[in-house]
Amino acid sequence: MIARIAVFVKSFWHDMFVLGCIILIAIISYNLGRINALEKSSIKVGEGANIYNAAAPIQDSSGNITARTPIPQIPRDSRVVVSKSSTSKKYHYSWCSGVKTILPANQIWFENEATAQKAGYTLAGNCQ
Repeated sequence: MIARIAVFVKSFWHDMFVLGCIILIAIISYNLGRINALEKSSIKVGEGANIYNAAAPIQDSSGNITARTPIPQIPRDSRVVVSKSSTSKKYHYSWCSGVKTILPANQIWFENEATAQKAGYTLAGNCQ
């Protein structure tokens, strides 16, 4: 019995060695990934959280901690557009996908949504 095992091992020693190396590398890689994931701290989000300034404060070489400057928010276009040929009486914001379907010749622009609502239009369902 032992002789058979010895013959088997001698004939496949190279393949068994490669298989053992692959298994060891897989185990080591898995554990390194778990250690890396455990060391990362999660970001806590509370009330009044600003996602544009969620990064940690900056610490300079002298040890002083300064807050990051907030990223200025770009104001969106407050104008809304409606179609002359539409019977649904829906208005769209300028960034909505529905504006692309309105031909330029059929577009009526309002300065803001309040003026469009006064004219009898309602917000389109695909605009938020």
